[in-house]
Amino acid sequence: MTFEPVLPVWLLITIGVVLIGIRMIALYRVLVRTGPGRYRPVVLRWGGLTLAVLMLVVAAARPGLEAADTHQGTQPPSTAAASAANLNVFIVVDRSVDSRVEDFADHKSRMAGIRDDVLALIDQYPRARFSVIEFSSKAAQLWPLSADVWSLKPLIQGLSSYTEVAEDAMYRVDAGAANDILHQKLTQARNQYQGSKNVLFYLGSGAGGSRAPQTGFTLGDLVAGGAVLGYGTPAGGPIPRGYIGGNLAYMADQQSGAPLVNGLGEDTLKTLAGQLGVTYYHRDTGQSISAVVPAVTAAPAPDANPVVASRTVERTELYWLFSTLAAVLVLIEIYLTIRDYRRTRMARQDVRP
Repeated sequence: MTFEPVLPVWLLITIGVVLIGIRMIALYRVLVRTGPGRYRPVVLRWGGLTLAVLMLVVAAARPGLEAADTHQGTQPPSTAAASAANLNVFIVVDRSVDSRVEDFADHKSRMAGIRDDVLALIDQYPRARFSVIEFSSKAAQLWPLSADVWSLKPLIQGLSSYTEVAEDAMYRVDAGAANDILHQKLTQARNQYQGSKNVLFYLGSGAGGSRAPQTGFTLGDLVAGGAVLGYGTPAGGPIPRGYIGGNLAYMADQQSGAPLVNGLGEDTLKTLAGQLGVTYYHRDTGQSISAVVPAVTAAPAPDANPVVASRTVERTELYWLFSTLAAVLVLIEIYLTIRDYRRTRMARQDVRP
């Protein structure tokens, strides 16, 4: 079993010790008010809730089981394998209404192509850490930098464009909205993981129908490689709004009433690629993702054993198990608390004159 804690180990230990101390004080205060012969149920309930707290601390340590075919020998893996463990892969995803347009491949949405390519990119970097940034008119971090690919893939499989949007959302899209948050997160990643390099993949449509001022990327040497991937066609298509009365309705211009048509902003995407110092690729169905993956290697982390790094390539996350156990214990305590409250209330009603 291996651990990849979400917080520094010393902080998790400190939190655990403090929580145990608080629970011990709570036990003492309860026992003082408990009559003889009722200590056992009180201690059992205290133990259940205390165990739930500790289960959450263990879940935060992210325990996991290594796959049976991971490296078990005494020799370190190849230089390429070791360096791949120290890459930070940032994926910028266009979740604007532009990604709803069904002009990708065989009448599929652009988002369908984006999802497939993101999943393929994850498979290209089995030892890397990943972060996902989403944007439309503004940007936000959808997935913090983590090597937890097991949990990231289901998130990507369910990814869609933003649903709660204004009718004129197409006019507000900013293709470079992620610049500021990227600068912050890229800097943090480089400082946190010594010797690491940042790889950035941008997947979008170039805000072809936007009327908003378009910002650009000023990330300098924070990006060691990557690619800009474009989806859709220059002619574009209408933007689906949703089903009304069983029929698919499309977004329309509020003044003219004409359907909003969004085309691929390829010039914008090429400009962004130039600002990032990476290559632009127009994507279509059936294309291999390996063609867009740059040859970027990073120095192994100075405090990481390459043998250990190779052992964490494939692992089964167990934090969900400890979180589930904690939830069950908390639900039991809630049930018992409600039961005691109802009994006390009924007893008070019985003794009323």
